[in-house]
Amino acid sequence: MAAGGGWTSSILGDVRPYLITAGRTRPKYTLHLSSTLITRPATRPLHTTAEHDALLLHCSASAQAVSELSGRLGQPVQAVKVLASDLIDAGALLLVNPDGPTAPEVPLLEAVLEGLLNSH
Repeated sequence: MAAGGGWTSSILGDVRPYLITAGRTRPKYTLHLSSTLITRPATRPLHTTAEHDALLLHCSASAQAVSELSGRLGQPVQAVKVLASDLIDAGALLLVNPDGPTAPEVPLLEAVLEGLLNSH
């Protein structure tokens, strides 16, 4: 929390999360911290806020994880998930990897562990 009791945003200063999400607390889509998003041409007209625009800007060059976007926007993860859901609905964001990166195979992890143990 920022001084003064609000959340700090690089865009609007001191803004509480429920204000930027219009009181919504649950996203329409299941998004994980490691879910990645990237922009695409919107399929319908957008009525965006400054936070929506910032989210689109950060996802325009390459796919970004929800957790990374939360840090860049200076907003709680849940607020970013709600905003991202709005943009997915509008067709402006594409959910590239809904579950985040896949876990490495067990044999690969065992090989890495063996290599680390034998390196001493």
